[in-house]
Amino acid sequence: MSATTTTQETISDAQQANIVLERSGSYYGYLGRDGEGYYHHVDKATNTVYVTESRAERFLPSDAGLYWFRIRGPIKHKEHLEQYDDRDITHWIAYVDSVRGWMDRPLDLLTILGETLSEVDLR
Repeated sequence: MSATTTTQETISDAQQANIVLERSGSYYGYLGRDGEGYYHHVDKATNTVYVTESRAERFLPSDAGLYWFRIRGPIKHKEHLEQYDDRDITHWIAYVDSVRGWMDRPLDLLTILGETLSEVDLR
């Protein structure tokens, strides 16, 4: 048998009240930082976009095999995409690009594959 060490994190009531979203990596997505400096996050379970002043915190609960993400407020904007028949994450990203622009956006797998395939075609 091996010894297991557990770590406890003390969170005050003020910190707890400031938590906007807490999701496992399966349901959390980072969309990027817009031209005004706000961070865009998506809760894939509810198809909701959160726009905040801060990045998400990544942590690993002691009983989990997957990282979790925690977003703290204040919230600049919250958009429930489920309420629209014709809008999804792709539309949100395009909207932000046209209104504020993106300061940074993580590359998605399709972009990476497309760039790789175009390099292969050039050879």
